[in-house]
Amino acid sequence: MDERDARFLLGSAGQAALAQLAAEDLDERYTLALLDRLRQTLSPGEAGAALTTARLRQRAAAKFSRAASMVFTPDALEQASGEAVSRWRARRFTDLGAARIADLGCGVGGDLLALAAVPGASAVGVDLDPVRLLLASANLDANGLSASLVRADLLDPLPLAGVPAAFFDPARRAAGRRIFSVRDYHPPLDVIRAWPFEALAVKLSPGVDLGELWPYTAAGAGIEFVSAGGELKEAVLWTGAWGFAGCRASRVEPDGSGASLEPRGLPAPPLAEPGAVLYEPDPAIIRAGLLAELGAELGAPVTRLDESIAYLTADALVESSWARAWPVWDWMPFNLKRLRAALRARGVGRVTVKKRGSPIAPEDLIRQLKLDGQGESAVVVLTRVAGQHTALICGERL
Repeated sequence: MDERDARFLLGSAGQAALAQLAAEDLDERYTLALLDRLRQTLSPGEAGAALTTARLRQRAAAKFSRAASMVFTPDALEQASGEAVSRWRARRFTDLGAARIADLGCGVGGDLLALAAVPGASAVGVDLDPVRLLLASANLDANGLSASLVRADLLDPLPLAGVPAAFFDPARRAAGRRIFSVRDYHPPLDVIRAWPFEALAVKLSPGVDLGELWPYTAAGAGIEFVSAGGELKEAVLWTGAWGFAGCRASRVEPDGSGASLEPRGLPAPPLAEPGAVLYEPDPAIIRAGLLAELGAELGAPVTRLDESIAYLTADALVESSWARAWPVWDWMPFNLKRLRAALRARGVGRVTVKKRGSPIAPEDLIRQLKLDGQGESAVVVLTRVAGQHTALICGERL
């Protein structure tokens, strides 16, 4: 999107076109018809910008409560955290009590919205792209918030004297592709070494290579892995006044509340065969390597099935928001015929297949089992037990 498209979308003609599209079915099947209708009063470029924005608003509804009034670019929306996670992160800025907060690489303002709502603080968004700053301003207005906006290159000295705390969201996509190494972020992560903030939070890919973060963690930074809705959403590097040892796991609820599990340096749970209950830990716990801390949280003995698999097992159920659980009915070294026979003997005619550490595709196994679709439902878990490919037959989730 260029500046002309952005100004069109924010003007009266663009707003009228977006209001018209809000009542339409925007399925790809109707693209030509929608564009033909828009082009009766708009240029081809304006029509395309309006349709793209209308579709982005639909996608953004899962992240932003006022998405229908906001404007996005595809890459900015893809990288945006969403309100719940942004609000969770902003709580630490609230606890710090900083009077001014900077959002470095603010883009279209997705995270800036949460920072602008921090009580008693003023926020400033910094970005090099004038179009994204224009959209950020519009998105602040759409949410009834205000912040200063500054155009600046993050590789240059920052024009932020007197700002003690900042959030940095480096670009992790280029030409529609994800960037995995922190050295290839735009700007690269090592730019933070020259910044003078008392406290700094950096959003990273949840799959970030922890080895690349060693220079920062060795200097006192901590890593938080954040999940929401059962999905791992992001990693955050907390430095300066926010630093801590190790990796923290956090789980965020739709309203922005949540809970964290802190690293305690506990030894890994021992290995054992499957017990009566199979636990699948929250993905933030798995990524943070806090299986032992989860066992302590459950307050019951738990064991691992395999050195490299994150499933836990126990002899009794302890309910927890940090893990999903299934009753284990039976288990065996994986053998298709034996598994099929065991399912039929139990009267199971339908299965859901889960896997962790197995090369078999769930849809392939379901097809090969040739169940009749009648009778009980079960969950088949393909994993490893002490290094051996194994199938667990489980009941529905507890």
